[in-house]
Amino acid sequence: MIKKASLRLLQRPAMEETVLAEKIYRRTSLSEDLALAGDPAVELDGPLLLNIMVKFFHAYVYPGSHEQVLELKDISLLFDRFVHRRLGSDVLENCLELRKQLLSYGFALCMLADLPKSVHIFKAIADAEPQLGGDPFTGLDIGSGTGILMLAMEVQARRNGFESSSLVGIERNQIVAERTNDVLGSMGLGNVIVADAKKIESYGFLEGRKLHYICNETLPSSGRSLWKEDFIFISKTLFDGLGKHTAEAVFFPEAVLVGRNSEEMLTVLDRSSGFQLENEKYPLRLMKPFAISLSGEMTGLEEVGKEYEEYIPASWRNVLTRRW
Repeated sequence: MIKKASLRLLQRPAMEETVLAEKIYRRTSLSEDLALAGDPAVELDGPLLLNIMVKFFHAYVYPGSHEQVLELKDISLLFDRFVHRRLGSDVLENCLELRKQLLSYGFALCMLADLPKSVHIFKAIADAEPQLGGDPFTGLDIGSGTGILMLAMEVQARRNGFESSSLVGIERNQIVAERTNDVLGSMGLGNVIVADAKKIESYGFLEGRKLHYICNETLPSSGRSLWKEDFIFISKTLFDGLGKHTAEAVFFPEAVLVGRNSEEMLTVLDRSSGFQLENEKYPLRLMKPFAISLSGEMTGLEEVGKEYEEYIPASWRNVLTRRW
């Protein structure tokens, strides 16, 4: 009895506020919000994009909910359960199967749950203008996770007048890839395959097609060396062996500022150099990323999403997971 009482004292109580401010929540389905975002006459502002984020989070855990009008309190409850999935929490009492799901897809959902950064990145992709014409719009998302950036590419295609799209994600985690493939398939938003994006044979599905847009967000955080993630190695594969497919593609990120540290050997990697160093006096793999170009503006990794934090209650900002 004493042990049970002690454990009870460690239980986290339910979050008191909703994950978004009530005043910006739209009583519409995710499908409706995506259709609105795809209209080039509509501004992609923070409130609309945050609605897309939280509703897609729900749809990822509860496939099919993209067609439903959800209550904000139910979405907030799911976020509460997610951020406390590894801890004792009142909101996870008798939710063993859900806890297992949240743990299984945890890494991918962590990226999505960093709502301010996810919105900033989504907007940069959705607002981009492809250089290549001709239907269908072809998009590639490397390290797709939940597939949220595939949604952003779909919105980009609609806003630029494409009648159809062909989107493919590459994800190395089989459990996540299968889940994302099922979720996006039910929404008609593309396919996700399990593959090693560093290997040229993983891209056989391109079959001579040219890509309009490529997302390669496989960057480490600013304090970690580039070799910790696959960004530069994937980029080398894309440019060395797949040039005919990538020649006219627009990339996310557009450019990356890297250096030995925040003051030494700073240089910009972009598509003109295949995201590689032209003169590698110091090994690129040992350098660290410090900023990415978003909508043509170089933005520090720690500053990504700052302008959207105002829409999220302070109590949630303290517990939401971090993309970097």
